Amino acid sequence: MKKFFLLVFILLCGTLFSQKIFIQRAEKINADNLAGFVAYLALELEKTYTEKDKTVFYDNLFRINMVSGKQNLALQRLDSVRRFYLASNPDAAHAMGTQYEVYMKTLQHTAHGKEFAAAYTDELYKKYQTLSLQSQILLPRYFDIDLLRLQKEIDDLLKSEFTRKDSVDIKTALLLCRKYNSYHVAKESFKYADPLLKKWEAHTFTVRDSLLITSKKGHDISIRVVLNNTIKKGSSIVVNTIYSQPDDVNDAKEIASRGYMCVYINARGKFLGHQKIEPFEHEHEDINEVIDWIVKQPWSNGKVGMIGGSYLGFSQWAATKKLHPALKTIIPQVAVGIGIDYPMQNNIFMSYMLQWLDYVTGTPTVNQESFSDRKKWMKIYRDWYTSGKPFNQLDAISGKKDDLFQRWLQHPSYDRYWQNMAPVSEDYAKINIPVLTTTGYFDDDQIGALTYYQNHTRYHKQADHYLIIGPYDHGGGQGYIKNRIAGLNIDPAANINLKEVCFQWFDYILGGKEKPVFLKDKINYEVIGKNAWKSAASMDEFDKHKRKYYLDEKMKLSPARNKPGYCSTLKVDLKDRSDADRILKYSSDIITDSLPGTNHYLAYTTDPFREETEITGAFSGTLSFAVNKKDCDISMNLYEVLPDGKYFLLSKYIGRASYAEDPAIRKLLVPNAITTIPVKNTTFISKKIEKGSRLMLLVGINKNPSWQINYGTGKDVSEESVKDAGEPLEIKWYNDSYIEIPFSKE
Repeated sequence: MKKFFLLVFILLCGTLFSQKIFIQRAEKINADNLAGFVAYLALELEKTYTEKDKTVFYDNLFRINMVSGKQNLALQRLDSVRRFYLASNPDAAHAMGTQYEVYMKTLQHTAHGKEFAAAYTDELYKKYQTLSLQSQILLPRYFDIDLLRLQKEIDDLLKSEFTRKDSVDIKTALLLCRKYNSYHVAKESFKYADPLLKKWEAHTFTVRDSLLITSKKGHDISIRVVLNNTIKKGSSIVVNTIYSQPDDVNDAKEIASRGYMCVYINARGKFLGHQKIEPFEHEHEDINEVIDWIVKQPWSNGKVGMIGGSYLGFSQWAATKKLHPALKTIIPQVAVGIGIDYPMQNNIFMSYMLQWLDYVTGTPTVNQESFSDRKKWMKIYRDWYTSGKPFNQLDAISGKKDDLFQRWLQHPSYDRYWQNMAPVSEDYAKINIPVLTTTGYFDDDQIGALTYYQNHTRYHKQADHYLIIGPYDHGGGQGYIKNRIAGLNIDPAANINLKEVCFQWFDYILGGKEKPVFLKDKINYEVIGKNAWKSAASMDEFDKHKRKYYLDEKMKLSPARNKPGYCSTLKVDLKDRSDADRILKYSSDIITDSLPGTNHYLAYTTDPFREETEITGAFSGTLSFAVNKKDCDISMNLYEVLPDGKYFLLSKYIGRASYAEDPAIRKLLVPNAITTIPVKNTTFISKKIEKGSRLMLLVGINKNPSWQINYGTGKDVSEESVKDAGEPLEIKWYNDSYIEIPFSKE
């Protein structure tokens, strides 16, 4: 081995990522000695690296083992990673890491003199043959990498973290090992894999990847079609996306492998489209135009279903606004509630909307590099917050005016602009197709997903609508379930194969097979801490055993109302921006050791529970208060304070007081007069509450770089600035305020 430039030892103190690998250089890092340098880093990481999340731990560890040259051990660790995903996504579990497995096994053969290219072809084919069709079609995504970009990332990392420095932390060393390993494997072997995979797949699929169809109004719509060659005529599954990328074809193949034809629609102006990109505004027209086209094709049997998450989930509801007779079912997953939970939640616009618009509207595909630059966006949000400028100048602070951002800000009410994009009451009444909704307790779009569900079942009394909800984040609600999310280890029972349930649903509706056995009733939910699924016929069941807790003046959540007229007072200086860094750096984990360090809230707490119980549903309530402004933005977080002192975030609410009665009509407050408003659109959860736990409710004013700031003048909030702050906001929470919590009767 070449002599290289480091003497390594580990300083065992502090947290893992504060540990240092100290470096004494003998020469400059270059192409000749980089492999040796990274190998020594890997050897030291093997001694010290650990991680609470075992999925992450073994995923990193097998890569470290590869770099250090321990191929057999790396293969064992890779199998450990796969086992974590076998229950929730077996197709992906068997396919993941194939690029590394085949490379390592090829090296084992070439060590005995066999030529690399021939050995690689043999190993890849052997692996390919062991996989199901669903796993086979996942393989291309594991062999898709931008070598030039990855090389630049490695060079940038070396320059910023390893040049003229005496040490690196464990996290940085790990990052370099991962990037180097990915680059090395891709450079040496991916050129062989790509043509082989394409050749083998061609027997199963016909891909029409660059189609443009013309609508009745003359605009073009860019679509891609994947046909299953084993079927002459079949049902079609449609996916409508704003996140257009070349590798969408791999997702389309995955759907087609299930016995369907698949059509991917790119939102107007995306991929090969020529129109202006205007998210959300045209789906209700364009999807139906494409369905018209599909049913006229010789491979279509006239039946269409839809699936997809987030924006793709919204798209399905948009399509039902004018329901096409060929559309037989939809599976909206974590569906964005346009105008409801995005780009504003309960009428409060979020800073993230600008980041998202930059992501999807700047190019025909997506602007991944900019979107993923967390430091850049956190700085933009911080700069806006500390400047005190109006929210409508956020795009200018980012350095680029955004017309859509400004257009959205012109609609702070849930008005016709938003209502035209998705179903309203009279539309829901006509949606007579079966629907399967999926979301999670920690999904950012849970409120949107459940709003669609509740409106459908409200306006269509016989709605055939099923719901699956569990301890999932935005990805988990789309089937990408992780064993650990935001500090919470999910129950084993929650780690279901959601993707399989969804295709069983398609087989049930489009193919006449049995209904998925997982769906016991209309609402199917997992109880955190009980490791069990339960079911209910409707949301009304969760409201039968609600308990009322008053916000009394002694800072208690009290089941009994005290003598009326007393209050608790909170003062918030809307001019103060000294808390910017503290807010942006605060951990948003589900389970935390401490609460947000802020004076924007008051805390109300119950007595400890004498016995174990269960909460299932979303809390609601009524707030009675007086504030010295014409408006305010209210924030509420409901926690379980565990017996060990940790805090478990159960549910949350954020909303503009002036829209609490009706999100379409703003009703300003009378300063210092007692006002009563409802609390609704809070998040849903099901969880076992431990004996000895207490419930804590934080009630306060939203003042955060991630959201608009409401200064209370009554003007358009987007136009207000710190100059409008005036005297500190003072709000009095009266003791007839209460929340109602849905407890489950065992």
